[in-house]
Formats: sequence, C-alpha cells, structure tokens
Amino acid sequence: MAEINSTVPLRETQDRDYPYFRRLWNSVVVALIAASFIPLLVIGGGMYYYTVSVIEEKTLDNLRMELKHRSHAIDEFLTERTGDLRLLASNLGLDHLTKAGNLERSLISLQSEIPCFTDLGIIDDQGRHLAYVGPYDLLSKNYKETSWFKAITKREVYISDVFLGFRNEPHFIMAVKQETPQGFWIIRATVDTVYFENMVKGVLSERSGDSFIVNSDGYFQAAPGAVNKVMKQGQIRYLKYFQGTKLDITKRDIVAMTWLNNVSWVCVVRLDRNEIYRSLRNMRIVAGAVLGLGGFIIVLTVLLTTNYLLTRLETKRRNIHFLSRQLRQSSRIASSMKLAEGFVREINDTLSNIDLVIVWIEELFQKNLSKELKRREIGESLKQIKNEVSRTRRSAERFLNTTRPSMPVIEDIRVGELLNDILALVNQELRFNRITVRTDYAEPPPVIRSDPTKLREVFQNLIMNAVTAAGKDGQITLQIKPRESGISVSVSDTGPGIPKDIEAKSFDPFFTTKSDGTVPDFAVNADILEKLGGRISVRRVPGKGATFTVDLPSRYKIREP
Repeated sequence: MAEINSTVPLRETQDRDYPYFRRLWNSVVVALIAASFIPLLVIGGGMYYYTVSVIEEKTLDNLRMELKHRSHAIDEFLTERTGDLRLLASNLGLDHLTKAGNLERSLISLQSEIPCFTDLGIIDDQGRHLAYVGPYDLLSKNYKETSWFKAITKREVYISDVFLGFRNEPHFIMAVKQETPQGFWIIRATVDTVYFENMVKGVLSERSGDSFIVNSDGYFQAAPGAVNKVMKQGQIRYLKYFQGTKLDITKRDIVAMTWLNNVSWVCVVRLDRNEIYRSLRNMRIVAGAVLGLGGFIIVLTVLLTTNYLLTRLETKRRNIHFLSRQLRQSSRIASSMKLAEGFVREINDTLSNIDLVIVWIEELFQKNLSKELKRREIGESLKQIKNEVSRTRRSAERFLNTTRPSMPVIEDIRVGELLNDILALVNQELRFNRITVRTDYAEPPPVIRSDPTKLREVFQNLIMNAVTAAGKDGQITLQIKPRESGISVSVSDTGPGIPKDIEAKSFDPFFTTKSDGTVPDFAVNADILEKLGGRISVRRVPGKGATFTVDLPSRYKIREP
C-alpha cells in the first residue's frame, strides 16, 4: 500500500480503487481456467496416454503377428521345395534318375509346378556328379571339399547360404541325402535367386519399407529394395538366436526380426515409424484439435461469465457507493440540524445581548451626563457589540465548516485541536444540558496525516451522540492515547449505555433505532474510518454509559481491495 507523503486530494486516491472488482478479474479468470484445465489435462492426459500406449502395443502386436505369418510363408516355401526333392528321390530312385533324359523330365515337371529351380544334379558320396541337367557345365565338378557337401553328410536335408560356387554367381542350393547299402547319394537343386527374392519381397513387403533376409553374420540372402546387395553384409549382423519376434525401435524406424525354422536365416522388416504409427498420429491431431477447441470454449466461457458477473458487481458497488454517499449526506444534515439548534440559540443570545446594549445606549442619551462620560460609556457598549458580533461570526464559520461540502485532502492534523473545535461548536448544547466535559490528551499532542473533513464528521457524530446519551447533568470524557502505529481516540459518556442486542448491530449500514428511520451514524463512522485505514469499536457498561474508541494510523494509506 502506497503512503501519502504530501497534501493530496483524497478523491484522487479513491479513484484508483475504481473499478474495484476488476483488480480481482485476472485472479478469478486464472483460478477458473486452472480449475477447468487441470482436471481436463489430468483426466484427458491420462486417458490419452493410456490410449496411446494401447494403440502402440496393438500396432506392435499386429506387426509381430504379420511378420510371424510371413516368415511362416517363407518357411513353408522352403519346406515344400525340399519336400519336392525328397519325394522325387524316394519315389524315382537313383537308377531311374541317372538314366538319360529322366532327370531332365523331372526338372521340367518341377518347373511346371513352381519355376524356382534352375538345375538338378545327382551326386554320389564322393562328391561326383552322376547326372546333371541345367544351364551350367557342372557335370565334371567334384563337391567333396565344398562346405555344403560336408554339411549334408551329417544330415538328411540341407539348405545353404547364398554363395558363388563353381558358377561364380550368387545362388543357394537345396540338397536331400538318400542312404543305400552301398553308401549315400544326393539330389541337389539350385534355387533361382531372382525368383526367391521376388517371392520374399511379395511376402514381406505388404507395408512400405525394406524387407530382406540375412544370415546370422548379417549377409543378405534376399536383398532389400531394388539394389542388389545379396552376399553383402548389412548393419544387422552377428545375430544370436532368440525366440519369437524381436523389435528394435528407433526415432525413425521400427525393425522387426524373426528366425526361420528350416534354415539359419532371419526375416527382417524395416518400417518407417511415422508410417506404422499413422493412425496414432491422426489420433494425436484429433486429440489436439479437440483439446484446443475445448480450451477455447472454456476460456471464452470463463471470460464472458466473469465479465458479466463483474459488470453486475461493479453496478451493485456503484449503487452501494451512491447509497453510502446519500447516507453520509443524510448523517451530515441530521448532525447539522442538531448543531443548528445550538447555533440558533447562540445567535438569539447574541442578538439579545446586542439589544440590551442598544437599550443601554438609548438610556444614556436620556441621562444628564457629561459628554466625556457618555463617550466612554458608548465606546464600551460598541466594543461589547463588536465582541458579540465577532463571537457569532466565529460560531457561524465553525457551523459552516461543519456543514459545507469540501474537497477532501490529506494533511497533518492535531486531533486535540479538532476535538476542541467540535466542543466549541456544541458549547451551547453542553451548557444548556449542564454537561461536564473532561479531556485527557496525550502530551506532546500527537499529529497524524489524514482527511480532517472526514475525521471531523466522525468525531462530531460521536460527540453529538454522547451529548444525547449523557442527558442532563451528564459527563463526557475525551481521551487521546498514542499507539505504536498511530493514535487511539475514545469518546465516553455517562448515559444508559447500549443494549446488548443492539451492540452487535451498531455498525450495520441499514440498522437504526431512530423513530424516523434516518442515518445510522455508527455505520457511517465505520465506513468513513475504513476508507481512512482506521476502525471503530464500542464497549458498553450497562447503566454507566458507553465508550466508542477510534483507532487511526499515523499516516493515511490507500486501501487495497
């Protein structure tokens, strides 16, 4: 609260208080918006993150399931092709397949069903070709020292990694071993790499992204995209066996991997994360739009509602201020009427004194006195008339100062002098009722900064009420005590006191015990003192009067709403 350090109009400081409730508008708006948004964000945010987590998990589960089905399709292809070779070997036998033309007819039969084999060969247990049909000159080649031949000797079916071999071109083979009493023999088929890659891409590439097959060392068995990377090592390498489907999620990609059952290969699908989470991204956009629209509606509703309510409150407050001014004016008029009675009585006394002096002067002219004596007597009479006029003028000035509206200002006030002026104004009333006034002012006289006009109104009301309460032959006590942050002024009377049931209502703005229903002086005093930063209290002593105490700050401070 800002302190007033110079004489300034009080109206200027009070104007800063308008509009009163607009100072609370920001706080109310922030509180209401927070009260609306916090539950919305907590509940909506919780539901959003739960939904996001569910959608993400469902999406990844679907991806795992898709990769499982697709890897199963590749496994079925490899199983069926090795089954074709096993069926061919077991049904036709070595003697039939090695006869001229039979192996070629078998290859044509296999290719008519699925064109995945490029050649067929029958190899004995020493790695020598017993029969061969295909586009390459391999009949004279011996495979005893090759890795695939060494591997097939230990198992019945073998599928190799992609390698160059004698033909010096990337390919992989399927081999089935048949046991005989004389030893074993092998039916060997070369798989068309282009056909296999197209088949793999068709199975794995239903989503946008890269799909490929690598061996455990990371060498491509079916290359990704359009670039031929077969037998080249990619970023995924040196894999260890794991169960099920493995997901590797980065900021940009989701990589899904699973092992094939028939061969040590890994099916890999690399997908764009934005693409896989497109539905989730769409949901986020919708959620953001809903949140934005809901927030806009909430803010707009809060602003319109609070603005409407505060406008109504401001209107009510202005009406209350107007009524308060009317009440203060009514109080001032009523107090002035009380003072006017004493003032009129004082004027009447003055006129009576002047009339007596005039009569005395007239008598002087009838008496046979010397000129010098007449001059002296007339001079004394005129001096007496002048004194009476001066005294009446001062009383009239005090009365006008009390009743005349004035611009309120903040200035230094000696409260003792202010109380004495009011006592002088009601002196006729005090003398008429034979009321004794006792004063107890602190020394040195305390000085405060406040509005003298408002304080005069407060203390005038209190003293006039004390005069009324004290009645004939009563006593009024005025006391000024210094406090830590101001002064305390007490007005006591020896009247009947305030009834207990009325004491609690004394400062209600519309409560009055007057038969004409006018001016609740105590409430007016309380309203004035509140604006000046002070307060008023009452202490009753049944049958012994009442004491009203006014606490005032040493320096006027602007009230904060």
